[in-house]
Amino acid sequence: MTIMRSAAGGVLAVALCWAGAAVAEPGLGQTVYTPYVSNGLTELEVRSGRLSGGSADGDQTTVFELEHGFSDRFSLAVLAEVEDEPGAARKLDAIAVEGVVYVGQIPGLGIDVGLYGEYEQRIHNESGVVEGKLLLAKTQDNFQALLNLVVKKPLTDRPGENTTAYGYAASTTWEVAPHLRLGLEAFGDLGVAGALGGRQAHYIGPMAKWETHPSWLPAELEIEAGYLFAAGTARAYTDGQIRLLVALEKRF
Repeated sequence: MTIMRSAAGGVLAVALCWAGAAVAEPGLGQTVYTPYVSNGLTELEVRSGRLSGGSADGDQTTVFELEHGFSDRFSLAVLAEVEDEPGAARKLDAIAVEGVVYVGQIPGLGIDVGLYGEYEQRIHNESGVVEGKLLLAKTQDNFQALLNLVVKKPLTDRPGENTTAYGYAASTTWEVAPHLRLGLEAFGDLGVAGALGGRQAHYIGPMAKWETHPSWLPAELEIEAGYLFAAGTARAYTDGQIRLLVALEKRF
């Protein structure tokens, strides 16, 4: 347990060096969720995104997530979001609770389906936010495709701040070597209620995911890194975003 606590502390220290972003950009501090849940599996995950280039250069968001699988169909997690932007103090911006439910597989298509729900409480005189996602996955041999369809609703009566927003997260990866996957990842906006479509902010680019279980660590270590190029309206203020995810997994 001492080693486990030391390793977890190391993960947190790495992420704090990355902590940031006051801009709620697609992909910053986010991940592409799978619909799969594993009973008894506990995961400590730190993920961060940093905008690179343009007027928003240096804006960054880091999310700390602790998740536990209570069955093979349900997991629950708590999250904390840290934001920073150049010239401003780093701050804890929000805390949240999320759950994932594995629904099953669509007959004949081999597509696995899950549902995601989250309540986020923003801290600095702002409202709570509810978020839902439809989680889709298709796995065949060494190939896996993931798609998250996202809906988000701020719980506020303030004019102009309570609009329901829609978005997506997606990835395609191939296992090119044992425990190593390479592929593409994308995040983006789809519009708001009453104004879907049109030109929106998007990010897309390459990513790599590596999993290992070193003998000195009583947990599985996962590292994911990538660079997403800005597209659509995001090109007006940034060139893209650098992404890093570090996770520890252990079954109890």
